[in-house]
Amino acid sequence: MTPNDKNTGVSFVRMGIVRLCMLFLAIACVVKICYLSFFESALASGTGKECVDTTVEGWEDKVDSTCNCFVRENTLRPDRGEIYDDHGRLLMGNYTIFEVAFDGKAFAKEYATSKYSGAETDALLKHLAADFYKQFKDRFPKYSENHYYKLFSNSYKNRRYVTVFPAKLWDEHCWITSIDTACIKNLPYLVKKKTDRKTGQVVDSVRYCRFLNFVPWPVRINPYGEMGRRTLGMYDGDRKYGLEYFMNDVLAGEEGSKKYLELNHAVVPLKDRLEPVDGHNIHTTLNLEIQNVVHNELSRKLEDLNAEWGCVIVMETKTGEIKAISNLRRTPGAANYYSETMEYALNAKVEPGSTFKLASLLAFMEKKSNDTACIYPMFNHTFKIPTKSGNYISKTKSDSKVHGETLGTPNEIFQRSSNIGIASMVFDAFGIRNFAAYRAQLAKFGLFDTIHTQLGNLMPAGIRNDGRFDNYYGTCFGAGFNIPILRTLIYYNAIANDGKMMAPLFVKYVTNEFDTIQTFEPEVLMEQMVSQATLKKARNYLDSVVWGRYGTGRHYKDSTCPFAGKTGTRDIWDQERGAYNYDRNAVSFCGYFPKDTPKYTAIVYMYNVPQHSEVAVDVFGKIARNIMNKNNFGAIRSITEYRVKPAFTNTPMNRRYFNKILYQMGYDTVACDASTRYLVMQPERTRKVGKDGKPETRTIPMVKPVSLGKQGGVPNVQNMIASDAVTELTRAGYQVSVIGRGTVKRQEYDAGRRLVKLYLE
Repeated sequence: MTPNDKNTGVSFVRMGIVRLCMLFLAIACVVKICYLSFFESALASGTGKECVDTTVEGWEDKVDSTCNCFVRENTLRPDRGEIYDDHGRLLMGNYTIFEVAFDGKAFAKEYATSKYSGAETDALLKHLAADFYKQFKDRFPKYSENHYYKLFSNSYKNRRYVTVFPAKLWDEHCWITSIDTACIKNLPYLVKKKTDRKTGQVVDSVRYCRFLNFVPWPVRINPYGEMGRRTLGMYDGDRKYGLEYFMNDVLAGEEGSKKYLELNHAVVPLKDRLEPVDGHNIHTTLNLEIQNVVHNELSRKLEDLNAEWGCVIVMETKTGEIKAISNLRRTPGAANYYSETMEYALNAKVEPGSTFKLASLLAFMEKKSNDTACIYPMFNHTFKIPTKSGNYISKTKSDSKVHGETLGTPNEIFQRSSNIGIASMVFDAFGIRNFAAYRAQLAKFGLFDTIHTQLGNLMPAGIRNDGRFDNYYGTCFGAGFNIPILRTLIYYNAIANDGKMMAPLFVKYVTNEFDTIQTFEPEVLMEQMVSQATLKKARNYLDSVVWGRYGTGRHYKDSTCPFAGKTGTRDIWDQERGAYNYDRNAVSFCGYFPKDTPKYTAIVYMYNVPQHSEVAVDVFGKIARNIMNKNNFGAIRSITEYRVKPAFTNTPMNRRYFNKILYQMGYDTVACDASTRYLVMQPERTRKVGKDGKPETRTIPMVKPVSLGKQGGVPNVQNMIASDAVTELTRAGYQVSVIGRGTVKRQEYDAGRRLVKLYLE
């Protein structure tokens, strides 16, 4: 045997051994796979006896020292639904902020190598500290450049993971946004260049900052700051209020879950996965423009008066939809800065004051039909209260410094807002000792009913069932008891709405990603609160407060925006002294506008001011004028105010030049048919053209008619986005109702209400 044959034989034996080993290994793998598939499948799926399922109750009792298999679960959060105004504009949405952390171990892994010297690494940390200080010095003025350098250096030396900026969900002034993270990621020394090995040219740039971690956190954001913040609300930890809280079942969605197996500290994903269901969106009745007007006018007046807090609510008269609601309170420690920190509209415990005289007036007129023939004392009077023994107890009351008794009609008493006068009227109608009858009449107006709203229950008026004279007397003009501010607005709105009492509506409908899934219709609380005769008289009384000779709101009447209502002034009760503070007042005005055909009802309430109710009338008048301003709110004007002019009637250029331009474009002189508002052409005609002056018949192109719409001149806004469609229709003088989300797929015109309904998809 030759040496070559011997080597060949040895190689053959060796290859045989290798092949045999590979065969045994393959067989072992197959056996193991079969074993795992048939005998250990329960362990792999997390259903075996040796696995503890931590997603079920009582799993702690099954754990012992030998247990090394656990089924765990991660919660998958859904996207929370968003909140929109009545025109589909975002009021409360989702936003992502970041927690910023520095990983010293990852930094050391990259930079503590032979490529970088200690001086280069230290210089890099100093550059990073300087850029952090430059980027965040406005939000974190307490942190110096040296603070960041020490933080990064210690993290690097100790190989520790440290948080630079925690995610403060409750403090938006400290939020780290995607703009900040993008700025950091694009720092020049954190960007590495990729080069081609053959040519040496730069082909790409790669951001490299694996030692900086940006952990995302979802938060809720109001794009308009303090406007309507309390009404929109919050649902975070212990702070739960507003629409975010009361509509949480709609907004929250359903959480999903993802299970995984933790076996000997190894993580194995399982098939069990439940996808989250995103929350639905709610479309409120709030109107962004009206909310802006209310917020600005109220905050401006509160600052001027240095008031403690104030509240304004605007309700659409016919439907009860709340178009704006503002609750502003002076921020402690901040001069003349007001924010929405309390819910006053529904929950404030305040005395209504003279605005409650409307309720007393209604009760009086329901009993007395001949009110014009009555006269009562206005400024000073001594009431004689009969006793059981047949004697009388005298109670002297005074409203002013005027001496002696002066008599006046109920209308004059209401104009002057006389406490003695209104109490005398009530005593005459029900009896000076029959408080129960007067209270029963107030109950017919719904003042003692609990009203359920989308922002919680609206509590009844807290009028005590106490027949004592002082309690009876004070109740007549709104003293000695509390009533929610919104409840006062509700029964004033009933007077403006021909006696029909509407429940306040905050949310119109609910949508998902594709369609409208729930609609909330206006709710009628009472079809007829008072008789038509009483209603007509009450409207005249409210008019006289602003337009009458003695009206307490007469100084703010404005013929361009006529409004009606009632003023209210109430001394503030001092808990420490146990007496009223006559130097500071709670002032209010509740009314409607325009006074002859009310579109909106509103109430202004300001607490702890040195002036009387005239300042509340001033705020009301400014809000009403801004809302009715035809330049900002064309949709609420009558359509007859718009005369659509024929095209080209008022051209900005001379007609001769205009026709010349059209002629050069190949068109003949354009005429306008004012009846159809279409562009039409003159008939074909003969012209002299050319150098020889020979007549030539020229065929003139026809202009395609331009229609303004398919429904009586209503602009056709189909396939437009909602904001553009609403803008076009409001400019043309129509009211608009938006249903759904997306682009306009269908529009309907209600000629009676001059309303265009837009259906979006």
